[in-house]
Amino acid sequence: MFLSLIKFFRGYLLVRLVGYSPERFLNLCSNHNILIWNLESRENAYEFCISIAGYRRLKPLLKKTKTRLYIKKRIGFPFFMYRYRKRKVFFAGIFLCVGILLYMTTFIWLIDIHGNSSITDDTILTFLEEKKSFFGTKKSIIDCTELEEALRTEFTDIIWASVRINGTKLTIDIQENLISQSNTENTTEIEGSYDITANKDAVITSIITRKGTPYVKEGDVVKTGDILVGSRLDIYNDSNEIAEYVYVTADADIYGQTEYVYEDSFPVKYSEKIKTGKASNVYDMYLFGWHLRIPPVSKKAEPYISYTENRQLSIAKDYYIPITIKKTSYFACDYKQVELTKEQAKEKTAEEVSKFLKKLTQKGIQITDKNVMIEFRDNQCYFRAKITAIEKLGKYVPAEIIELSIDEGLTHESD
Repeated sequence: MFLSLIKFFRGYLLVRLVGYSPERFLNLCSNHNILIWNLESRENAYEFCISIAGYRRLKPLLKKTKTRLYIKKRIGFPFFMYRYRKRKVFFAGIFLCVGILLYMTTFIWLIDIHGNSSITDDTILTFLEEKKSFFGTKKSIIDCTELEEALRTEFTDIIWASVRINGTKLTIDIQENLISQSNTENTTEIEGSYDITANKDAVITSIITRKGTPYVKEGDVVKTGDILVGSRLDIYNDSNEIAEYVYVTADADIYGQTEYVYEDSFPVKYSEKIKTGKASNVYDMYLFGWHLRIPPVSKKAEPYISYTENRQLSIAKDYYIPITIKKTSYFACDYKQVELTKEQAKEKTAEEVSKFLKKLTQKGIQITDKNVMIEFRDNQCYFRAKITAIEKLGKYVPAEIIELSIDEGLTHESD
């Protein structure tokens, strides 16, 4: 590829060799280090390509071998420039377009985000717009290191972030903390007196207390709002009596067995669209925010199935430009009645339940058991999944401060 570009910009000739001894001529070219390529035998003659500099050295070889050379085609940039030498506006337009393209490569025209699940692309794009690192921003004013730190500071769920610029593309790779927000509240640094309460009904499976007074133990059944670990510490005197109350921020790792119920339904008999004809394509162009619709060649049929494909243009790898082509294909279709068997309905139910379980596991919830019940009635498949899981429990709630009265302290002392 690179060698072909060099040949094009230097220019070369496609020539036809005829005469008494063309084979001797070719041998002399080899002896004199004159490069020829694409050599072919055609009708008692030879055709080949040769550079302009090599062609100028052939005169003595042609005389010695009594052969003649005819130029069939001139190829390359020098001949192109000579052919259009009087069209100054044309060349000015070429150089202007090249200049505009080079200038456009100093901006960001594509933002690629990877690794986000709970944080949407729109949320991150809005944040980038606030930080002036959006589409059309000069690459020179974007500080990748500062942007990485800002992402970790703004979004507490992001534990690692990488920002880099390749060409005109801004690539953002992030890694989220998959533990749910309700669980991370236990590890958040909170100042003051707070109890840890149950954020849902559960059976305690394990508890490790670092600060505070545990009110439950393994195997206890708790309801939403029950205090699991209290913030109050009872301080005893030498007589083993309560002398005062000290309040801290409770801190513990508490896990419990919880239950989830997932219910849904879908039709057993339904109409499905089937493609029957060729596609009718409609193209839309988006240029710097401007929308241009290209009229379709043929009219779309009714009814139809549509598919949309977006493609942003680029002049090289990672060098994108702000031109997006949207292609919408309309296929003529017909309706087909589909009736699922019980086995197919069970398979679809299993797929739906698996999607729900995947969402739970992404939140750090451990699935221990599941029970799915299916019922068919009124042309519908109803299913109910009862899921047993182990997850981290706890929610911080301000503690009720109780002051130890003086009379109560004296009563303890008199006793």
